Amino acid sequence: MNDDKYTDKLNEYIRNMNYMAFTFEVTKCCGYSNFITVYKNDTLCRLYSTIIEHFNLKSLKEVYFYPANGGRVKIPLSNKSINAFVKENILCEPVKLLPIYPLPNPVVYRIYIDDGHCEGHCASNQCSTSNCVKNHTG
Repeated sequence: MNDDKYTDKLNEYIRNMNYMAFTFEVTKCCGYSNFITVYKNDTLCRLYSTIIEHFNLKSLKEVYFYPANGGRVKIPLSNKSINAFVKENILCEPVKLLPIYPLPNPVVYRIYIDDGHCEGHCASNQCSTSNCVKNHTG
C-alpha cells in the first residue's frame, strides 16, 4: 500500500470514528494524557473498562472532568450510555463538557482519572510527569 492510500484510509477512519465514537483525552493526575475512543452506544461502565485496559491499571477510583464554569463533575460508573451522558453535558446551559481543540480538528473531550496514585498535591494537577512515571513504575 502506498503512502497516499494509507493517508486516505487513515483520514477516512478518523472521519468515520467521529460519527460512531467519542474521543477522550484521558489525563492522569500527573498530567500525562492519551487519547481513547469509545463507541457512543457503549456504557459509562465500558468507558471505565476501556481506560483500565488502555492504561493497564489494576483499578480506577474515579473519572471526572472540569466544566468551564468551575467545579468538578464525576462521571458515574453506570449503565447509562456514553452518548446520553455527553448529550446531557453539552446540551445544558451553561455547557459543561467542551471540546479541547478548535475546529476543524475532530471533537475531543478531556477527562481526568484518579487511579489511586493521586496524592494531595497531585489532585490539583501540579505534580510533574517524572514523578508520575516514578510513582507508576515502582
